[in-house]
Amino acid sequence: MLGNLEILRSQRTKLQHAVERLIDSFTEGLIEKGQFTSRMDRTKHRIADLDARIRDNAGDIDQLERLQLATSRFRELAAAIGPELAGANWQRRREIIRTLVKQIDIDTEVIKIIFRVAQNARDADSDSISVTLPRRPKPA
Repeated sequence: MLGNLEILRSQRTKLQHAVERLIDSFTEGLIEKGQFTSRMDRTKHRIADLDARIRDNAGDIDQLERLQLATSRFRELAAAIGPELAGANWQRRREIIRTLVKQIDIDTEVIKIIFRVAQNARDADSDSISVTLPRRPKPA
C-alpha cells in the first residue's frame, strides 16, 4: 500500500514538471494558446485525480497504522491482565470489559467500539483507540 502511494506521488511530480514545461513552451512561443489551454486543462485534471487518489491512499495507510497500534496496545494489555481474566468469573469479566470499553455504537452497517485505552501510554489526554467493524461479514 505504501509503495502504491509513492508511485502516485511520483506520477504527480512528473505531471507538475509537465505543467512547467508547458508554461515554458508557451512563453517561448513554441505552442499556440489553444494547444496550451487544452493541454494545461488535461494535465491539471490528471493532477487533481492523482491528488484525490493520494488522499485516499494516505487515509488507508493512516487507518492501517492506527489498527496496528491498537493491536499492539491490546497485546500489551492481554499480557498484563490475561492470567487474571482466564480465571475470573462472569462478574469480574464484565467489570474488566466496562473498564476497557468507553462506548459502543451500533449502526445498520457497522459496529464502532471506542476503547478507554489511549493511543499513547504516556499521554492520558491522547485520543482513545476506536475500531470500526462491518456489522455483517462481506460475502467472499
